[in-house]
Amino acid sequence: MKTEQTSLHVNAPNRTALRQGVRPEDHDDVISFIDACQARGLSRKSLVTYREAALMLAAFTASKGMPLLQDLQREHIEDFFGALRAKGNKPATIKNRHSSLRALFSWMIHEDIRHEHPMDRIKMPHVPEQVLPHYADQEIAQLLDAIPSKGTDLMGLRDRAMILFLFDTGVRCQELCDLSLGDVDREARHAHVVTGKSGKGRMVAFSSAVATPLNSYMRRRGGWGTPGPTAPLFATKSGGRLTTNGVRMLMNRRFAAAGVEFRGTHAFRRSAGIGFLEAGGDPSDLKELMGWSSWSMLYRYTKATAGSRALRAHEEHSPVARMMQKGRKS
Repeated sequence: MKTEQTSLHVNAPNRTALRQGVRPEDHDDVISFIDACQARGLSRKSLVTYREAALMLAAFTASKGMPLLQDLQREHIEDFFGALRAKGNKPATIKNRHSSLRALFSWMIHEDIRHEHPMDRIKMPHVPEQVLPHYADQEIAQLLDAIPSKGTDLMGLRDRAMILFLFDTGVRCQELCDLSLGDVDREARHAHVVTGKSGKGRMVAFSSAVATPLNSYMRRRGGWGTPGPTAPLFATKSGGRLTTNGVRMLMNRRFAAAGVEFRGTHAFRRSAGIGFLEAGGDPSDLKELMGWSSWSMLYRYTKATAGSRALRAHEEHSPVARMMQKGRKS
């Protein structure tokens, strides 16, 4: 049963590569740890991340003749992080490993496998606050200009509607692929999405400027009522459901044809968030629309747009302009 569960986390070749050099006792502990995480409902992405970090540490300590995971001390783990830094790993990557290993040892304590936490005095790496790459308005416009807009080109209509939907709503790529026609309220211009991270549902809104190309695409598909409510909103040429890899591949082609650098599908989400704030949207509303459970991500977005928003606010609340206006009234 454990073999079947583990196969959900990473594919077979990667599992073999990660296990290389790992001692059987450590491998057994890692599998039990991942089983516990999966039982708690953690996302597939988290399971992969946790497993990778645990096996990397296990392989490193085995190669250095260090104790098993259950007996590791602070200095052994610090050596591991030092090796990551020496290999050129970015602070964000090391922070990710730090969080994963802290979870591993917390689980070991909970299971009475060990009695002290070896990372209690290992500081979390500092990661410079930044919003990762996104797309500027002119880049999206250039991308759309390169896509045929004739009503007979089904895939062109689909991709135009998809790009605008991503740019307007900020949904994640997996959320986009999971959307069905029944999830869309056309009159309200809302869509119900379920995030793969936690299974929580939320509503997102799209504008009439997105509804128009979306309607054009659906007319070419046979109409909104033809495929049925369970059919995918954005479908393959044969009517099947797109995969995240499929979306990335088609985006790669579209961006290359337009001469625009492709920075990943998640860059649409960042663009949507930044654009919302730049247009004067309320940060709390953005948190709700994006489905963020904490305020930390929102803080990164608001900080990234703080300068331009402050300049725009000054135009509206200029002290001198206010003084001059008062003078004219008097």
